[in-house]
Formats: sequence, structure tokens, C-alpha cells
Amino acid sequence: MSLKGNLRYVLMVCSGCVLLFILSGCGIIDDPKSLMRTPQLSSDRESLFNVINVETKGSIIAPKDVKSSIRTADLDNDGVKEAIVFYETPDETVRIHGMILEQQGDSWVVQVRFDGEGQNLETFDLKDLTGDGRLNIIAGFSGGGEDVQKGLTVYSYDGEKVENLLTIPYSNFLIDDLNQDGQLDITVVNLKRLQGATVTTYQLEGSSFKELDSIQLDDNIEEYYNTVSGNITPKLKGIILDAAFGSHHAYSHVLVMKDGKFEDVVPSQDFMYKNYPVYSGDVDGDGILEVGRSEKPIGWESPQYEIPLFSYYQWEEGGGIKFIRQQYMDPSGRFYFNFPKDWPGNVTVDAKSDPDEHLWFVKVDTGETVAEIRFFSLSEWENYKDQWELLAWDYDKVIGFYSKTNVKVNKGEQEIKR
Repeated sequence: MSLKGNLRYVLMVCSGCVLLFILSGCGIIDDPKSLMRTPQLSSDRESLFNVINVETKGSIIAPKDVKSSIRTADLDNDGVKEAIVFYETPDETVRIHGMILEQQGDSWVVQVRFDGEGQNLETFDLKDLTGDGRLNIIAGFSGGGEDVQKGLTVYSYDGEKVENLLTIPYSNFLIDDLNQDGQLDITVVNLKRLQGATVTTYQLEGSSFKELDSIQLDDNIEEYYNTVSGNITPKLKGIILDAAFGSHHAYSHVLVMKDGKFEDVVPSQDFMYKNYPVYSGDVDGDGILEVGRSEKPIGWESPQYEIPLFSYYQWEEGGGIKFIRQQYMDPSGRFYFNFPKDWPGNVTVDAKSDPDEHLWFVKVDTGETVAEIRFFSLSEWENYKDQWELLAWDYDKVIGFYSKTNVKVNKGEQEIKR
């Protein structure tokens, strides 16, 4: 499987988690016909949209990572709401611009315009990086090519003007409070493809950023397909970098920040090796990040080892690794299944299983089947729905779960927090 193929798989996995969450009973699904109504904007939103449309000549752009192109917030902490939007002018030397509008009565008035960087808006966020109640504008730009270095820019707005506080190259970035001093910081991952990476954390002091710490990683890799920050232990914060290398292999770094300094605590690259791009994150919702790795199901020969069975571990401050959970992830992202706590080491996926037709989960010592996942046609499902649990839908297929024991399908489990 190629790297791009794996990334498509990862995206489908994420979609599967979301689908499963929707099916977990957290909300009532409306009649599809009722969803076909033309969306009605509030008068306030309609006024804002009309002003922006006129001022930008309809050329507003949304960042690649989210669908929202317009953000509203009290940027300068004066009690009055502002709107922030980016738009493009393809025929000008500076292609991307930002614009801030202020709400005045029933209308919105442009307060300031400012220049962006590059040709594409990659990401756009608002965070208070100083703790003074004023929100900073954090925007990522790129030059348009797939391998072109991206640039991260942090702006401040004081009610009158926009100031550029930081412009720095990046591959990935995270906003957190890694040194736990009560103020947010920015960690920038700058990867030189197939050469190495530098991870640097910056914190805003006054009107400029200072470097808290930096660490060099000798990673001969293609990319970091996933980066996540948060608590690595109950007391220490850090980041996990999931790295892709070769045609379809991956491993992870676990970086913790101790006394303001980074420490790479991954036990070994061999331990973190995975033949699928597993996403690390908070898989059990306890507020502590887990690092994921792929596992060969017990009883499977190496040539067969193409089934997505994942295990997740937490790093312990004493240097150990604690097993948290094992999970089967559908290769097409239609569902995931968390193994019960007594299954790992005792239950495996039967080697005769077909991930697109029928899966058997069997005891390692006896071969006894303890659970099944099966794909049904709609007509077949009518004959099985009283004995089987609904796991997920796949177009004209129904995916069902069955167990003779008290194992219940955990489709209500929380998806990975990243």
C-alpha cells in the first residue's frame, strides 16, 4: 500500500469513527426530506455575510482544515464583537489578505485589512497567547505545491491595527501549555523531508516570542501524519508525533516537557513500529494521551499480516509502558471495535476472516468463537436483526455484531481525541 493509499485509509478510519459516534444514539436522525430545506441565516449573520461579500468581491476563502471561512469573536477584549475573514486577490502581488470587521448596531464596518502569506490558507485559529483576554490570529499559509514549506504567522489586534508578531516555517504546529505556567505556547514541528526535524516551543512575552526549548529528531521520514499534544502522564505534558516512512510504515515519538526542556521518551523505534498509520490520541477519554502501534494477530503468519489490529499504550514517568486498549479498526473506516479488557492475549482474529465479509474472534487456546462481525444485505438483515446488534451501515450493507457471551458491541465508545 502506498503512503497516499494509507492516508486515504486513515481519513476513512476517521470518518468511520465519526459515523459510529453518530450511530451511538447521541441524537435523533431527522427525516432526510426535512434536511433539504434552504438554510436560514439570522439577520445578524446575513448582514455580516452581505458586507463581507461586497468588501471582498465574493473572494473569501476558507482554510483547508475546516469549513468555516468567517470567525466572530471579541478580539481586543473591549466588549464589542469582531469578525475575521481571509480573502484572495489572484491578480495582485500579495494574493491573500485578512480583514477585520466590527459590529456597530445592526451592521458591520471594516476596521482594518492586512496581508497574508503565500497562495493558500492552510489553517486559521484564534487563541489568547498572553492570557490578557486578547485573541491572537494564528494562520498557516503555503505556496501551493505539495512539497512547498508552509509558513505560520501570528497576528495581534489592538482595536486599531494588526501587527505581525511571528512568521516561521512549519510542517505541523500545536497550541498548548506544555511548560504548565498558565500561558499558552506554540510548538512548531519543522520537517526537512528525508533528512530530519526540529521541534521548537515558543511563548509570547510582551510583543515578541521567545524560544522555550528545541529538540532535533533524526527522522528520515516522509511526513508526520498526526501530531497531538496534551498530558502524557497526569503530571507531565508533551506531544506525540506519528511519523510515516518508506512506502507504508510508521512509528511514533513521545516527547515530554520536564522543567521546560524536551525529552524524547519513546522506548525504542522497534516498539513503536507499525505497518499501518495508526493515530495516537486519547483513546479511553481519561485525559492522558496514548500512543498507538499495530499488532500482528496471534496465529497469523507474516505474509497475512495486513489486518488493522491496534494496541494503545501510555508512557509512565518511571520509564515503563502501560497497555491501555486493543482495537480492531475496519480497513475502510466503516467501524471500529474495542476489545473487552480480558481479550488481549486471550482472543485473536481468526485467520480465515475476511474484513469485507465476515470476521470471527476466537479464543487463542481452544479456537472457540466468542464474537462475530458480519456484513449482511438488507434482506438478510431482516432475518438476523433480532439476534445481532447493529454495528454500522455501508451503503446497501448492514454490518452486524454477535456474541454468545455478555460482550456488547461498544459503538457508543468515544472516538480518539486529538
